[in-house]
Formats: sequence, structure tokens, C-alpha cells
Amino acid sequence: MSFSATDLPDDNDDDAKDEDSISLPNRPFIASPFMPAVATQTAVADRRLRAATTIPSGASTNVETTQPVRSSGGYGALSIKRQRPNSERPHEAADDDDDDDEEDEESESSSEESSVMRFSDLTGKDWMAVGMLAVANLCSTIAFSCIAPFYPAEAQMKGLTVGEVGIIFGAFELVMFFFSPILGKYMHVIGAKRMFSFGIFFTGITAIAFGFLNLLPPGRTFFWASLGIRCAEALGDAAFVTSSFVISAKMFPGRIATIVGIMETFAGLGYTAGPVIGGVLYEYGGFQLPFFVLGALLVLATLVSFFLIEEFDEEDEDQSDGKGMLGMLKIPVIWIMVFAVIICAISLSFFDPTLADHLSSFKLSTTLVGLMFLLCGGIYTATAPLWGILIDKWHCTNALMVFGSTATIFSMLLIGPSPIFNFEKNLVLIGISLAILGVAAGALYIPTFQNCLDAVKEYGYDDSFQTYGCVSGVFQSAFACGAFIGPTLGAFGVQKIGFGWTTTIIAFINVIFVLVLTICWIARSKIFKGPASKDHEPVPQA
Repeated sequence: MSFSATDLPDDNDDDAKDEDSISLPNRPFIASPFMPAVATQTAVADRRLRAATTIPSGASTNVETTQPVRSSGGYGALSIKRQRPNSERPHEAADDDDDDDEEDEESESSSEESSVMRFSDLTGKDWMAVGMLAVANLCSTIAFSCIAPFYPAEAQMKGLTVGEVGIIFGAFELVMFFFSPILGKYMHVIGAKRMFSFGIFFTGITAIAFGFLNLLPPGRTFFWASLGIRCAEALGDAAFVTSSFVISAKMFPGRIATIVGIMETFAGLGYTAGPVIGGVLYEYGGFQLPFFVLGALLVLATLVSFFLIEEFDEEDEDQSDGKGMLGMLKIPVIWIMVFAVIICAISLSFFDPTLADHLSSFKLSTTLVGLMFLLCGGIYTATAPLWGILIDKWHCTNALMVFGSTATIFSMLLIGPSPIFNFEKNLVLIGISLAILGVAAGALYIPTFQNCLDAVKEYGYDDSFQTYGCVSGVFQSAFACGAFIGPTLGAFGVQKIGFGWTTTIIAFINVIFVLVLTICWIARSKIFKGPASKDHEPVPQA
């Protein structure tokens, strides 16, 4: 079809004054939770949408057409790409495209400014909710690590072997590995707030129950009771940690990486301070006091969470189009992120049973050995929020992950040192390597959750609790897997081939990850920034 002369509007007609008028179907606006701000979407196309007035009936398609594309302004930023016929005033079309490019640039700067200013819009209740999530992750890691200074000795007095004590310790991460994805899958049915509150309460009750274990007789009764309560405690821990990531994604969609960084700061603080807190309370009050104090704090946190964590509208039905947990595991990017989380957890947890023995030749005091542990965990805790802020502001997830994994490679090669080098181990070099590892672990770990959310969104997953729950479940399960592999297989490797060769193998695994991530990064850039699409990425279809 084409316009006839009589169909053309008169030059004096007000409706014809805007040559850029287009006809767009009315469709609801759906805000993506992964955008730095809603303004990212609306600022680009506002002028064209306001100009979308009615075209006279019988009008031909000899007017500009539109195609939605993804702008380079960050995930979820939409713009309108114009396509005019060659016969229609090319000079004016070129000028109009220049105007569109300027508007796109303005929208990108507006998006970044909105992301930076988002924290200024948070209310006091929002900040208290952030504090609640942070305290939950702090208690989570304290519950795991507080028994380290005194439980092994108590267990051996009850007749347990070193291997049985290791099973009780390792069961915590093993339970989280199996149950985190299950809890994430059904979070939209249970409800994020209910799962969060139940998880904290259940962890508190089991922590209090653990304090009564010293009243049991020695032998098999003590072992099975310890193992059962430890597994139950891990189940509660998996529930509220998995739901805390979902709640943070729902409450603060433009600042996911920053909130994750804050939560990881407190998680790292719990890992670092947990043994100290447990040891001090045990020294002053015996076996029961650490568990009673921790349990009471968790039960109190349950009551506070009812007021600080808001209720969300959750879906009752499963996704019927294959976009559940199994569909998510078919996405290649998810497996790359799972790989990243696992090797990060391995790199951190490997030193728990091995570093003290590696430092024994230096004749250090127990306090100095503890400070060496603090060097890695403390720097990780201090730098975790920084990576979140950088990600939310600059969208540099892949670059940070490459940096983090590369720094981990150097740390692992030097801390041994690796047998491929011709120098002896040095205490100063070990300290520097642990500090580098603390920086590297945050850079590798913090971007993964944001990348997982972006990946599933690109594959057409809804902005729903089921999506967030599945991602969080896979995420927590991957970390638990690495935290279980690190101390178990790592200690076995040190026993068989030595500390230096074991750290070399971990470094080699990180080399493989850097190569895989770099290849995928380059391939993805060529696909979405090729000659046909230039700076625009087609909007994925659900």
C-alpha cells in the first residue's frame, strides 16, 4: 500500500506538524528489576511515545517503522530504532537519527545518575531492612564457625574420632548444597518473608539445642545427635540465606550488587569473628553459653523480621513454559557463574584445615596464626561493598571476574609457593598472597549473582519470586559445594601431593575459568556488537 495524493494531510494540519509521528500499539509498561532505574526505559522513548498520535485511516506503511532494541545503557535499557524507506527525505531522517542518538546518550547518563542516587531515596525502614539482611548473614556464618575453637576437643572427650568430627563439620555445607535449590524452587509457594523468618527461628532453636549435647553420654549417641542437630541447623540456615538474596533483589532491584556486597561484608565478618566469639563465650560460660547467646539473638531477630521485611505478592503457579529450575540449568551463562562461585568457595575454604599446618615451620603463636587467617577474611570483608558499588555504577561484572580469578591465580602460586618456582616459602610473601586473595575473592564472587539474574532475564524468565528463588537456590548450592570440596579434597591433596602442588592445581582451575569466561565474553561481544546491530542488542523474546 501507498499514500495517494488525497490521503496526505494538509501542510496546515496540526497533526502533520510532527513528521516523526509513529503508530505504536498500546502495551503495558513492565519494569525490569535489573535496571539501575526505571528512568532508563522511559527516558529514551518518551518523545516518540508522546508523538504516537493517530494516523489517518487508510494510511500506508510508507512511514517510519519501529523496532525495539536494547541500548548499551545497561541491562534493561530500551530504545526505539527507526527504519525509514529510502524514498522519504533522507537528509531529515539522518538529522532525526542524530537526535535519537543524543537522546540515547542522555538516557544513559540519566540511568547512571538514577542508579547513583537511588540510596538517597531509601527510607529509614529500607535501611533497617538492609540491616536485618546483613545481621541474618552475620548470624548465618557465626552459627557455622563459632564451634571451631572448642567443639573438636569436647567431641574427642566424648569418644569421637577426628574423622567423625570432620563429618559433623562437613555435613553443614553438604545439607546446604542439596536443600538450597529445593528451597529456592518452591520459595514462590512458601513465600520469601515466611521462609526468611522460619529459617532464622529454626536456626536459633537448633543452636540452643546444640548447647545441650554435652549432657549426652559419650559414644554413638553423642555423634548421631550432633550430626542430626547440625544438619537441622544447616537446613534453617539455607532457608533464610537463600531467601535473603531473593528479598534483596525484590526490594532493591537497582542496587542488587551493592546489597549483596553489604551482606557479604557481614558474612565475612561472621566467618572471621565467629571462632573468636565462640571461644570467648566458651571460656567464660562453658559449652552451653555460645549456643544460648547465638540462639537467643536469632529468635529475637525473627521477631524483628516480621516488622522490617515487607510482604510481596507471590505467584501461586509454576512456570508452565519450561522456564523453571531445569530450564535455568540449560543456560550456558548459569554454568559459568556456578563454576565461578565454586572455585571462589574452594579458594577460600581450602585454607581452613591446611593453613595452620603450612605456617607451623615459622613457629608462630596461635594469635599470629589467627591474624594470618584474618588477613584474608578481613580484606574480603572490607572490599566486598566496593565491588558491589562498582558493578552497579559501571556494569563491569565480567571485567571484575577476570581480574578476581587472575589475582587468585597469582595468590595461589605464591602462597605455596608452587614447585614451578625456585624459591622457598616466605612468611611475608604468604601474608601478601592472603591479602591478594581477600581482594580477589570479592571481585570474583560479588558479580556472579547479578550475572545470573541478567542471564535468566535475557532468556525470557519473568520478574517473579520463582525466578529469583531458583537463581538464589542455585547460587547458594554452588557456594556450599565449593565450601565442602575445599577443605575435604584440599586436605586430602595436601596429604598426598603437598601444599604447593595443591595450590598449583587450584591456580590451574582458575586459569581454565579465565579462558572460558574470556572466550564467552569476546564471543558475546561479537554477536551483539556486529556490523548489523552495532551498539544495539535485540530484545530477547520470551
